Amino acid sequence: MKYILIADDSDVIRSIVEQTLRLHKYEQILKAFDGEDALQKAKEHKGNIALYVLDVNMPRMDGITLVKELRKFDTTTPIIMLTTETDKSKMLTARDYGATGWIIKPFQGEKFIKIVEMYVK
Repeated sequence: MKYILIADDSDVIRSIVEQTLRLHKYEQILKAFDGEDALQKAKEHKGNIALYVLDVNMPRMDGITLVKELRKFDTTTPIIMLTTETDKSKMLTARDYGATGWIIKPFQGEKFIKIVEMYVK
């Protein structure tokens, strides 16, 4: 089974996302605390990631830049952006770079899982 990679600088959000996924039997989870950490993990597990769940605002490398970097070597894996942003231009830029969807924080677990299930079959 492939991994779901979660990248968020908030320990609380990473924990909530992980617990929500595990409750729905998604057990293969990688966690990153910022964009650079996520990029390193994505390269280490290249070809074995089913879904990226990325925060937009992170230190060292933001989620939008991370999408651009991921798409240099992984053009097909779905990318869901987690954001508190209401700035549509950031969302459009992320989409232009290759993000496939986004969820506004805070989010309901069931809604999150439905979106995950759309991409991870």
